[in-house]
Amino acid sequence: MTEELLTSQTSILGDPWIPIYRKSVDFGANHFESAMSNIIKEPNINSTVIMRADILKENIYDPKHGDTMFVSKLIHQTPEFPGSENTQDEVLHRDLHDVEIREIPNNGGLQLTKKCELVRRIIPRNPFKDHIINQTCLVLTGEDAVLVVYIPHIATKEEIPFYLPPVYGIGILYHKGQVSIHYLPFDEPGSTTEHDLLKSMPAAERPIRIAYRLLETSSKHSGGVKSGYEKRVNHDLVVPKIEFQNRYISLKKKYSSKLVNEWCESTDPKKHVFEDLAIAAFLIEYWILKKYNKDEFEFRDLGCGNGLLVYILNMEGYRGKGIDARARKSWAIYPEEVQQNLLEQIIVPSVLLKPHPAVSKMDPNIQDNGRRFKQIDKSESGVNVSFHTSESLLHSPKVCTTDEFPPNTFIIGNHSDELTCWIPLLGFPFIVIPCCSHALNGAKMRYPPRKAPTNTPQNSTYASLVDHVEDLSILMGWKVEKEMLRIPSTRNGAIMSNERIQPFQQEPEEIKQMRVLDIIAMEGGAEGWVENSMKLMTKEPRNH
Repeated sequence: MTEELLTSQTSILGDPWIPIYRKSVDFGANHFESAMSNIIKEPNINSTVIMRADILKENIYDPKHGDTMFVSKLIHQTPEFPGSENTQDEVLHRDLHDVEIREIPNNGGLQLTKKCELVRRIIPRNPFKDHIINQTCLVLTGEDAVLVVYIPHIATKEEIPFYLPPVYGIGILYHKGQVSIHYLPFDEPGSTTEHDLLKSMPAAERPIRIAYRLLETSSKHSGGVKSGYEKRVNHDLVVPKIEFQNRYISLKKKYSSKLVNEWCESTDPKKHVFEDLAIAAFLIEYWILKKYNKDEFEFRDLGCGNGLLVYILNMEGYRGKGIDARARKSWAIYPEEVQQNLLEQIIVPSVLLKPHPAVSKMDPNIQDNGRRFKQIDKSESGVNVSFHTSESLLHSPKVCTTDEFPPNTFIIGNHSDELTCWIPLLGFPFIVIPCCSHALNGAKMRYPPRKAPTNTPQNSTYASLVDHVEDLSILMGWKVEKEMLRIPSTRNGAIMSNERIQPFQQEPEEIKQMRVLDIIAMEGGAEGWVENSMKLMTKEPRNH
């Protein structure tokens, strides 16, 4: 299966095609066609510069079942990136009004029939640097042959964006157990300049290297289809991909350079900056989708860490605060109005400090459960033991019980560790992005996987944690939605809800508290949470 450079040979597709690479493969035409149909819709597989493709129109020719035609509402719309109108740089694009399907010469010996033709709009990750373009994609089939063709809607070679080879068209051909890459040059009729240039181009040159990568990608994914690979992760189930990615592009343009350059933590700035920009983009579009008015609710980011997510959301006009047991160095670099929204507190849910609902019903004057909590402080002078009471913690400025949150609060748990399983129990709409697995008492905990059908792979430890958060949310009556976020982290599962199902919506507060207590008991209790939370204030923060 060694790749063979073909530039000195004649293309099986005929003149004026130029063959570049070929390799023998062990999959069939059906595997190739299936894989390439997916890559047409996901061009980011071929290039890290590309974010996505929007399908503008598609024609499928099927003699058995009839032809089908599709035209998207995006076809006459220029992509919009929220907030980009306030930047000095313009979004780059070429001829987006041109949506006419291109044709190709087929002078070779293959008898091919057009099966599908479409126009897609390629959106790069940075459209302020790389041009958005329209591109024709063709799928032609014949006897043990499939040809996929890409033709950008570009007038000259000089206008081709960096992420494409500088040619008029690209052909990826499967034919009788071989995959090959062919280029169609920009030559004018009667000219041989580009043709000769490609014919003599060394393998190290960028256009030839791109062809090699296209060959490897198409072969790898076709082999995956043959082996039965199925994508286990489905994105964009809650927030549409286009809205999320357009928002992400805008936020990245506004904030990434400044945040990366001014990063003062010991962690990798690029990972954390781009991850939190993506989470902020998802949250903003989620709130828009759920019709949240930014002036009518507040967020609370519990376990906010470096405060980056709070900063981004505040700067985008969303009211809210972040809470963490320890302040971070990053807090000091944010504007004063953001610093005021970053609070150094421990989280002790009020259910652990207040009297049982039955006791409150008998005597409303009883305000706490009367418990005492030991705190041990070690220093050079020895060990000091002190005690906190439920009453003192309920009134301590260093403690957040969540009872002080406004009724219109939305809670964020972004890799919030010990708080992860608590967040669905706090009574507010929420999003949880689990990271490390802990029980309700704050101790590390590995949750067992759900029972899976026979011969089905068992869930990972992380997937089991995500499932457990979902189960707790359901027990609390939340209408749960799940999303695998498009963030640079393997721990990207998100559980969220903005409303309860009936009849949980009309429950009295007393019943809600009883349900929380029942769940805590079912989970093995929360004994030790207060003590473990107070220890967090003296430990070094985790670097994630």
